[in-house]
Amino acid sequence: MLQVVLLIALFYMFFQLAVVDISIYLIADTHLFMFYNLAISSILIYALTCYLSTIQFFSFKEFPALASHPISYKKISTAKLISSILVPLILSLIIQVPALILLIIDLKMIEIAKLIILMPIINGFIILSLLFVLSFVSTFYYKYKNKTSYLMTNFILMSLFPIASIALYASFSKNKNIVELFEITGLESMAGLINLIHSILHYLFENVMEIPLLREIIEQFTSNDISIPFILITIFLILISTLFYFVTIYNTSINYYKNGIHESAVQTNLQGSSVHITENQWTNYLQREVWVIKSEAYFKMQVILGILLPPVISLIFLILIQYDVFPATLNITEEGVLDKYFSYLVLFLCCINNISGTPYSREGKYHDLLKYNPFNSSYVYLSKVIIASTMSLIAVLLSFILFAVFGYWRLETVVMLMIIAGLVFCYNLLTPLFDSKKPLTDWVNPSEAAKSNPNVLISLLYGLPLLIIIAILHVGFIWLNIHSLLVSFIILLVVLVTIYILVKKLRVTL
Repeated sequence: MLQVVLLIALFYMFFQLAVVDISIYLIADTHLFMFYNLAISSILIYALTCYLSTIQFFSFKEFPALASHPISYKKISTAKLISSILVPLILSLIIQVPALILLIIDLKMIEIAKLIILMPIINGFIILSLLFVLSFVSTFYYKYKNKTSYLMTNFILMSLFPIASIALYASFSKNKNIVELFEITGLESMAGLINLIHSILHYLFENVMEIPLLREIIEQFTSNDISIPFILITIFLILISTLFYFVTIYNTSINYYKNGIHESAVQTNLQGSSVHITENQWTNYLQREVWVIKSEAYFKMQVILGILLPPVISLIFLILIQYDVFPATLNITEEGVLDKYFSYLVLFLCCINNISGTPYSREGKYHDLLKYNPFNSSYVYLSKVIIASTMSLIAVLLSFILFAVFGYWRLETVVMLMIIAGLVFCYNLLTPLFDSKKPLTDWVNPSEAAKSNPNVLISLLYGLPLLIIIAILHVGFIWLNIHSLLVSFIILLVVLVTIYILVKKLRVTL
């Protein structure tokens, strides 16, 4: 089932990118088309490498199985590194097939050669650069007291790359604001939209070409000739990537034994968790849910990211508003509109990192305790909902505090805060339904239970429709020119009634 879901997701992504490729090819010049493909491929490669590095390359779960075999630690590290390179590289090349077909149809042989030769070299350089940096942290993994702090260190380092990229872009970009493109380009017709897309691509290309090192690489990749600089840059990237390759293997293998022993020592050990039995049943059941989350560092990391993601993105959103980045046609800063945009943005961000969709799967082999011990199914279910909602509500509160700090605060904002809090609870009431019936408990790596679990996608089908319906209802009332504050109170009443109905129905059916 998991393989089928992943294949469907891969085909869906391939189809979307194929449509976009065809559109860009028809709209933009060839050099802009090549630039777009390089940018998309680089972003995908970076995301895949970040994900695979934490669950595969810098994980030592294979150590107990391989320690007794006559295999050197260098060979183990080499095998892991090669697979960490090939998997994202092959996926990134697959999505280039539509672009390759388009270039073949027009017989653009120079661009075809560069797509086949230079693109994999650049992608390999990105992969090895990231793994090279992270390998220095991995060398001293055995010194970390717990895996959560280690994962947080990796997360911070991964974040430095995009932050540095944005800083470079901001430093070298031209003074012209991208908002001006929306102002000077009419969107009343299809021709206006096409011109806007072409202008944005050209604007991004010109600004990126201002960055010294990137300018040389992109210029050689997008130009219509193969010159001496092209050959020199290709050789340079290969040499640097080769250096990163061997240093990464060395860093990973030098303390492989210590890291493997440490990984085995920090494996799940629920017997060491402290539990305080009280007369209050809710306290006992809530403790049990905290106990499950604390059983794996990956689960704790997921909770931390779930709390941090909404306020961080909200902060970026508010800063962009301060600099008038968004087009005036969107009317985002208009009174009575901004809090709606912001509120539903926060709600969407709370639903992205879905920690409520797989609460039963996270229990793994301990899920059988629910079947053979006298647990109250209603208490178990609602305690999972409460814990997941608490994490999301912390994120919502932090986001709205930032909203208030930036000066966007009035009576209706308080009502919107209550609406979003209620919708988060509604969402978390619905998302665990499928996982409670068919949990994925036979897993070894905790990411299999939380992220690589088909139940995550299915849970969205249970939770999102209700949120979409209420959001559409909210927008519909506003379009009817009903007073904004009155609409907010009506939606709040609808949310409260929905919560009451859901809780009452679920307590009966569970």
